[in-house]
Amino acid sequence: MNLKKLIFISVLCVGQCAFSEERLGQARLFLGLTKTTPTELNTELTAQGLKNVESNGQGGLEITFPTFSYLNLGLRYTKRWTSQEEQSSTANGSNANISQDVADFIARGSILKSDVLRIDAVVGAGGSNTKYDIKTASQDGSLEKNGTPFATVHALAGVSLALGKGKFYFVVEAGYEMNKVDGFTQSGTINNNVGKIDLSGTYATVGLMFDGIPVFNK
Repeated sequence: MNLKKLIFISVLCVGQCAFSEERLGQARLFLGLTKTTPTELNTELTAQGLKNVESNGQGGLEITFPTFSYLNLGLRYTKRWTSQEEQSSTANGSNANISQDVADFIARGSILKSDVLRIDAVVGAGGSNTKYDIKTASQDGSLEKNGTPFATVHALAGVSLALGKGKFYFVVEAGYEMNKVDGFTQSGTINNNVGKIDLSGTYATVGLMFDGIPVFNK
């Protein structure tokens, strides 16, 4: 049995054993940024005349379910990206891009819950697949770190605040994520100056939360 099937079966088992009778869940759609300064990567980008990485964009979906009175468990998928262009205006088509697919098991603990205000703490752990592409006068290649389903450990911790009413809320979240990638597979024409990309840092997201939605029906 591969890891994808194991994760899928595990989620179903948790749903059968721990979720409420109505199987009402909470969904979040979000966009945000992680403030990050990958030193090794930025040294190479500077040498190639490209702008340094200062932030990493992200957008994703999270679905959690109540398992105890003040605890929700679930999964979060995030797409992360950054794109760097030339530092000068005399562009010659050089650029560098990073894209990541990240999945985390999520636990949310309620701190404050009222009709219009929700505050909770979140922790998550999972993994990522990453691709780095660079195209300059001397390089045109990629670094990849892929696994089944994921190759590199990812983790996060934060606090979120939601304002709304009924089933619909506007939500902001801030925290810190650990997101380090190494052991890449090379392809194309690329040098060996980047052995590790550390995208860890503080993050902030904004989005919409849909609370009490019937994701599963018994």
